[in-house]
Amino acid sequence: MPNGVKKENLPQKICVVCDRPFTWRKKWERCWDEVTTCSKSCNAKRKKNNQREREKGEEGTRGSAENEEEENNNSSKGNKRCDKCGESRSMLVRCQIDETKAWKMICVKGCWKSVSGGVTDGTPEFPHYKYGGVWKNRRKVSMDGEEKRMRKKEETSLAV
Repeated sequence: MPNGVKKENLPQKICVVCDRPFTWRKKWERCWDEVTTCSKSCNAKRKKNNQREREKGEEGTRGSAENEEEENNNSSKGNKRCDKCGESRSMLVRCQIDETKAWKMICVKGCWKSVSGGVTDGTPEFPHYKYGGVWKNRRKVSMDGEEKRMRKKEETSLAV
């Protein structure tokens, strides 16, 4: 925008979330064409709505037995699937396991020992293995006593 433009003459747009008009700002000088929301809060609402729509679309593509299982088991909310066995888990190890050096998420309950030898640094038997950290589900709703013991057992086995 040129320096001599009055505030009344600045370009305006309508926010896609709240439907309110907002005017051009200096910080949007280079990206005005991409700006669609009037504020950070409207942008966060838009992203949240888009994420919900994506999740609804994914639910429609799954089988009904899988949906029933997930509805019954609240503790699986936010889990990720193991790249090796495909099981939904609340704790995974990020690691490289082959010559492609692609990062994989591997479950601790069996797959991890088979790809690493049970050691975070790997062994000569697993030359392509590289440890990249532990992922834990922070959105897990609740755990009973047995699950807590299992999680502690898994964490201590990784620390060895």
